[in-house]
Amino acid sequence: MSPSFEASLESTIPRSTHFPTAVFFGDSITTGWRAISHPRNRFSSLICEFFGWREVNLALDGLGFFARRGGRLPNGQVAPSCCDTTWLTTAIKVQPDVLTVCLGINDSEFLPSQMDYVRQGIEHDLAFLKQRLPSTPLVIAPYFPDLHVGPRFQVVHRMIHDVATGLGLYSTDAMSHAIDGDNTKLAMDGIHPNDSGHAALARAMINVYQQILPPDVLGPSS
Repeated sequence: MSPSFEASLESTIPRSTHFPTAVFFGDSITTGWRAISHPRNRFSSLICEFFGWREVNLALDGLGFFARRGGRLPNGQVAPSCCDTTWLTTAIKVQPDVLTVCLGINDSEFLPSQMDYVRQGIEHDLAFLKQRLPSTPLVIAPYFPDLHVGPRFQVVHRMIHDVATGLGLYSTDAMSHAIDGDNTKLAMDGIHPNDSGHAALARAMINVYQQILPPDVLGPSS
């Protein structure tokens, strides 16, 4: 094989590129539910397209820090649990470069009667992730359609923020402020963001990531 051919062949082989892996651990806001026109329009996918990240959408409708985290009940529903590790272990096995936690809204239905369990669930999840992913940026970004209405929403929001900051994790209300009760960004149920809402969530979180993540995670788009 001639040297010129070898040089030509080498020049056509693409260089390896690192595409950071981003895990989004969430609920129906993160799945996109039935409020968006296509899965690629959900905020997590828009973010990953912008940064060139590999998306791992680890989400389930109705999930919470406590909600739907246990075993199956006789009626087919999923029991709550404040010590589940199934979802957390899955997130860790992916070896993410950044992990965003977008849970909380579904836990509000358990207040006030099971408030202590909800807090235990929040503490358990965030401490577990911090311990197992000590060098991975963890972004705690719960979503509520409006922080100023719904006393149960406010209580859960405060618990998440207090636990996250107490552990030294980054906690942001960017997702909630991006919607802030604007009905044009919400589906008819007044809770789930529509296509416009998910675009707003993506813009808000892109701004957050650009401020806090290291250059090797942000990639060339930064």
